[in-house]
Amino acid sequence: MDIYANIPLFVSVVELGSFSEAARRLGINKSAVSKRISALEQALGVKLIQRTTRRLHLTDAGRQYYEYVHQAAALMLQAQDALASRGQFRAA
Repeated sequence: MDIYANIPLFVSVVELGSFSEAARRLGINKSAVSKRISALEQALGVKLIQRTTRRLHLTDAGRQYYEYVHQAAALMLQAQDALASRGQFRAA
């Protein structure tokens, strides 16, 4: 499993606060979101999100992971902006 492919999904779930809303926004079904988050947790060896029927909560590990991946995403955008300002980057 490619961990990196599931990071944007994890970020969406955290920022939207819902598996259902993340699924709707990403155009996939809720069970696919759940399976991919579970696969990410299994690959990392930690529980990231505590799920209940009504809400989800980040675990301590999930909160820490979110902080790191959020910072990494911001750095990637800065790198793209830096290259774009030099005329050296074209988004695919």
